[in-house]
Amino acid sequence: MHIEDLFTPAQQALVADLHRRDQQERQAGSTDPLRLRAVSPQVAHYLCLTAIHQQARTLVEFGTSHGYSTLHLAAAVQRTGGRVFSLDRVPEKTAAARANLRQAGLDHLVECYTGEGDAFIAALPERVDFVFVDFGLPAFAPMFTMLESRLVTGAFLFVDGWSKVEQWDQNPDWAAFRSRLDETADWLTYILSLEKSHLIAVKL
Repeated sequence: MHIEDLFTPAQQALVADLHRRDQQERQAGSTDPLRLRAVSPQVAHYLCLTAIHQQARTLVEFGTSHGYSTLHLAAAVQRTGGRVFSLDRVPEKTAAARANLRQAGLDHLVECYTGEGDAFIAALPERVDFVFVDFGLPAFAPMFTMLESRLVTGAFLFVDGWSKVEQWDQNPDWAAFRSRLDETADWLTYILSLEKSHLIAVKL
């Protein structure tokens, strides 16, 4: 069984169409603020598999965009009995994601929000066990302190990468965030190289 098998044929077609549109926009060099900006299938599959392996129940996503990764998280919570909470700052993207989730028949598993992070985090359940950040780290880092108090032992954090090579120390925002985690014994961190280099961490 593969990750794709978690989706119905109609859902597979929708996921494939979103990926195809994202690739076309990237190849065209689109600078449209409403473009998809989806994660790679590698990342989406990794997130889905990890959430199922962890039996995550409360999955939090920063950066819904058009819902490509959100669809994969929703497929995971169908197996774990959980729920996805997803935030984007652009209302048009939230609307597009909701439409895609509704088309896929997965909208009942996801709560989509638009806005900044403080109000979103305040509305989350008290116990969070899975976090995916595709929001831009400078925007996410100030919210982390507020979110961290809700993260249970064993909570999984995945921060989408910025570089194809492991050069985290060359980007002050990313280096500072990783140092913040490494300065305590509360987090186990690792740089995972897929198409880019991503920060993954587990709360101890």
